[in-house]
Amino acid sequence: MKRIIANLLVLTTLAACDSPHPAFMGIKPQVITVQGSTFSVRIKGREAEAIRTSVEYIPRIGEIFPKAAAAIEQASGCRVIARSMKGDSAYMRARLDCAP
Repeated sequence: MKRIIANLLVLTTLAACDSPHPAFMGIKPQVITVQGSTFSVRIKGREAEAIRTSVEYIPRIGEIFPKAAAAIEQASGCRVIARSMKGDSAYMRARLDCAP
């Protein structure tokens, strides 16, 4: 019985988190749409994550990464550092250049 309760607590906690990376948990996302793709964008310091929330037929990284970078830049006001975008067509992380 204790094991069932423990598992339910873990599942409930995980269900409350909408960011797969612990560093971004608890940060309220900004919802940004770029050219038909919608992202939940979170910024923490000089790092950002973008989670694509729109349903798209066979999304390609070559099409999604530039849209995610634009969404991150719009949300942060900073530039995404070249070649810092990592991830896949659903979840991306990037480093930011927030020079004045």
